[in-house]
Amino acid sequence: MASNNHLTLAVAGSGKTQSIVDACVAAEPAERILVLTYTAANQQELRDRLAASAGDRHNVEVRGWFSFLLNDIARPYLPFLYAGERVRGFDFKSEPQQGTSNDQWRRYFNKHGEARRVHLSQLAYQVNRAASGKPVARLERIYDRIFIDEIQDLCGWDLEILRLLMRSSVPLEMVGDVRQAILLTNGREKKNKKYQYMKIWDWFRAESKVRRLEITQMNESRRCRPEIVAMADALFHDDLGFDSTVSLNTTATPHDGIFLVRSKDVGDYVSAHRPLFLRRVATSGKAFDHFEPMNIGISKGLGADHVLIFPTAEIKKLLQCGTPLEQQRAAYLYVATTRARQSVAFIMDDPGESPLPYWEVAVQS
Repeated sequence: MASNNHLTLAVAGSGKTQSIVDACVAAEPAERILVLTYTAANQQELRDRLAASAGDRHNVEVRGWFSFLLNDIARPYLPFLYAGERVRGFDFKSEPQQGTSNDQWRRYFNKHGEARRVHLSQLAYQVNRAASGKPVARLERIYDRIFIDEIQDLCGWDLEILRLLMRSSVPLEMVGDVRQAILLTNGREKKNKKYQYMKIWDWFRAESKVRRLEITQMNESRRCRPEIVAMADALFHDDLGFDSTVSLNTTATPHDGIFLVRSKDVGDYVSAHRPLFLRRVATSGKAFDHFEPMNIGISKGLGADHVLIFPTAEIKKLLQCGTPLEQQRAAYLYVATTRARQSVAFIMDDPGESPLPYWEVAVQS
């Protein structure tokens, strides 16, 4: 029997967010659709695209993940768990409440009665259980379909909420790319810790194996040239089961491919190609601060013709002698390289055994 739940694993530049917008446009006008995602930036992008393409669809609602947990589950049904109590706000900053049991009020709320973000998904799960599934039953009554974008960002008790949604009668359609799993809703949560970041792929595959989930892959990148997708694909082991990426970018420019750039030539390179300049963290590559490089984590979702990367020591070893990257470091490099449409360059003075060519400053005649 076909599953009611579907995951689309989509490569960078494949238009995964746009696929949700297109599905909303194609839906019957009366269909009630909830679209969820984690980051505020992605929420706004979805709202903007839906307004442009489906502004007349008043039954499509975009919500943040935490807003969904708080307002659709925890707030209206809290008295089933704690009689006479109510949610008085949202505590974004609390640390994990070590030494408090799962049934204690202070685990989930601060002294002002504000729900702690750090334990919100667990609170939502406990509330749904205390209310005998009434919150999920309500979702079944008011929505015909639920989409979750950037699904790889979820972790911890979020996965238990996902299981509840997957067991409901509402079709659940999830979209994301585990190769870009560099953010987490709550990285300090111990629940399901073995499924954090790229390891969420193991969770999805396990759900697929027991037929609670169907997985398909969108492997065509409209953004990145063939050289770039080949490098990005090579970052991950074949046993992860990712389909090879197919590049649909046939644009040719005078500067296409993968390059090395000497430190002394960075200024000329930036002047010549105006790249998106990326680094892992703000404390690396301080000598190039005046070029205003961006942290890789912030660049997620962006695209540029050319990308210049200040490499970590591990990336240098990969380029110099082929030493594979640990999975999480590979995810960061995947995000960085796949921002590029036409070229990717790395700042390196020692090429080692790298086959990559150096970019040369054009000689003025």
